[in-house]
Amino acid sequence: MDRRTFLKAGGAGTFLAAAGLAWAQTRSNPLPIFPLNDVTGGFDERIQLNLNAAAHDFGSGAASKTLGINSNYLGQVLRVKQGQTLPFDVVNGIGEVTTIHWHGLHIPGDVDGGPHQEIEPGHTWAPDVPIRQNAATTWFHSHMHGKTAEQVYKGLAGLMLIEDDASMSADLPQTYGVDDFTIVLQDKVFDDDGTMSYFLNGETFEDGFLGDTLVINGTIAPAVQNVPSGLIRLRILNACNARFLTLKMAHGPLTVIASDGGFLASAVETEDLIISPGERYEVLVDMSTLETNSLTVASFPGYGRLFRLLAQFINEQIPETSVLTLSRTGEKGFTGSMPRRLANLSPARADEAKVTREFTLNMGESDELATLAANWGNFCGEGMGMGINGQPMKMDRIDQRARLGQTELWKIAAEEEIHPFHVHGCSFRILRQESHDTVSYAQGWKDMVPVQNGKAEILVRFDHEAPDHAPYMYHCHILEHEDCGMMGQFTVS
Repeated sequence: MDRRTFLKAGGAGTFLAAAGLAWAQTRSNPLPIFPLNDVTGGFDERIQLNLNAAAHDFGSGAASKTLGINSNYLGQVLRVKQGQTLPFDVVNGIGEVTTIHWHGLHIPGDVDGGPHQEIEPGHTWAPDVPIRQNAATTWFHSHMHGKTAEQVYKGLAGLMLIEDDASMSADLPQTYGVDDFTIVLQDKVFDDDGTMSYFLNGETFEDGFLGDTLVINGTIAPAVQNVPSGLIRLRILNACNARFLTLKMAHGPLTVIASDGGFLASAVETEDLIISPGERYEVLVDMSTLETNSLTVASFPGYGRLFRLLAQFINEQIPETSVLTLSRTGEKGFTGSMPRRLANLSPARADEAKVTREFTLNMGESDELATLAANWGNFCGEGMGMGINGQPMKMDRIDQRARLGQTELWKIAAEEEIHPFHVHGCSFRILRQESHDTVSYAQGWKDMVPVQNGKAEILVRFDHEAPDHAPYMYHCHILEHEDCGMMGQFTVS
């Protein structure tokens, strides 16, 4: 535990107690199933995404002011196929400037949807987005600099499932809403009247916004879903602004088959799965013999390994709760067995890198950092400043220039706390994490890596151009840190 975390915690017991969530829901709601827009078979017209200001009841009995994409909260699930070029019309009806970033897509910078591709209220952004990567679970969300955290928190996000010939013919569950489910986990704060609240203060800027109530697919947890006998596939997104989650099953292991950028080389069994804000994992759960099984979450304002070690040190149990109960019906479902081989992944080799870059994630109450952050349009609390390599985000400054198709080694360090680091325009391989080899379920293609205690090392390559007027971003995915300036930008040419 670093000094800042320990001092804020006031001791180990306080740290664990502060990690728990307030579970406002005492009964189980049906799991909301997002509408599916499946265009894998083609489309006859442009795909319209209407960004709406709306109202949504999370299960508290009160309507909260929210944002949505073709809905009142969050968005439809888009199912697309490798080789397509998707013609989008993104219509901004939320009453303020925004953007839509395609998180996890390997696409050129001028359609990436970063902070340079602003959409004015009442206007339409019409990018043609090429899908040239293998099957993966990706998502799209606001990336409006200075407003990303609030707009995503209020619901401006959706999921995109990329398929390819191999994934569509794979012996895996893939009947949407029957044995194949998208799961979006978020944490919220609700006021006494039951309406969702978002606020910023010094602690929020420092830690990121940490809610006290967990929400699954837009309803207060726990939720329940009837499923047939056999394997069940869960495609899970941690869409929290800042909260790390540890996922477990009440009975048996989780079998991880894919990470951010697609399938693993082989399935990985794990008792717990640590997932940081912005990460996605696909897991299989065997419901062939159990009547019920529950997905449980231990939540904490920090990284799981440190949290578990601390709990063991003071002989305390990590708080856990059920967020989704799977209840087996009498129907026969997917009859295949747990997969062994999934994808052909060659070992990641650091000696292939032609360029090495180093990044240090900065945060603190330095007058210089705080002044620069404020002067350059970053949204921070009083006296707070954040940056990378001593520089807060500056919209008209290019921080790095990469060459098209060239493999690079990136070494990322954090001065304090834990930061989930995201790189636009690519998937990468994690070589080392917290100064040791990465966990087995994160050894596939990724676009997120948690950084703490020593350097994380990733192997990256960019296969699309990003010009000066539309650069890619790299940043902390604690969204309040991103808005405060822990972000840089780079071109590829």
